[in-house]
Amino acid sequence: MTDFGELPPMPVERPATLYINDQEIVTLQTTPSHLDDWAVGFLFGEGIIRDLGEVARLSVDEDRGMVWVDLPGLTELPDASTRKRYLTAGCGKGVTFSSLKDALLLKKVDHPLTVRVADLLDWVKEMQRNTPLYAATGGVHGAGLKNLATGEMIVREDIGRHNALDKAIGAALRAGWDFTRVVAVSSGRISYEAATKLGRAQIAVGATLTAATDQAVRLATHLGMDLVGYARSPKHMVLYTRSGRLLP
Repeated sequence: MTDFGELPPMPVERPATLYINDQEIVTLQTTPSHLDDWAVGFLFGEGIIRDLGEVARLSVDEDRGMVWVDLPGLTELPDASTRKRYLTAGCGKGVTFSSLKDALLLKKVDHPLTVRVADLLDWVKEMQRNTPLYAATGGVHGAGLKNLATGEMIVREDIGRHNALDKAIGAALRAGWDFTRVVAVSSGRISYEAATKLGRAQIAVGATLTAATDQAVRLATHLGMDLVGYARSPKHMVLYTRSGRLLP
């Protein structure tokens, strides 16, 4: 038998279960870090909460992969008996309770944020410099939110691109960021559920190192967002939408 030597560091994946008011809502495969951010971002991205003030308690057991959230004002829990679940495509697998038809009913992103192409590409590189799990394993996704008002960037990593985005949005929500001054960058494909999360947060510009799907582009165009793919250089980048938010 050939001896291939010591195994390299591998991405870690564990099931994480979210409970709302002590009722199990969803279990996903995640990277077991920043599960508090993931829970808040998931709840916000799914429209279950509108702001952090609705959360009365947030408790995390990362060793067991369990997160408990108390939402006293919630009257209908998003379980299988009340709302249809949609499995998302890609690594890590995910779940959303919103269809594209639901997403098209979101509020239009009508604030006047614009960004320069050079700045956007710099922010993608900044995200890449702050992904230690990817540097160690080469097998996780990164998502970053850039605060144009303060210059800060929040970066989160996960085996699932949707989880990474939830973590970043949750962290920004917990930090009290104004999403109308935020740009999102990602290593993963922007599909309709990712565009839905951006639209719900009123994040006007999203860029990725890979591609956006046709349904994501349709939603972004409808909501007044701009999506950028292959954001590695001005020569290779693709502007999928024409909402006028990207400046030369």
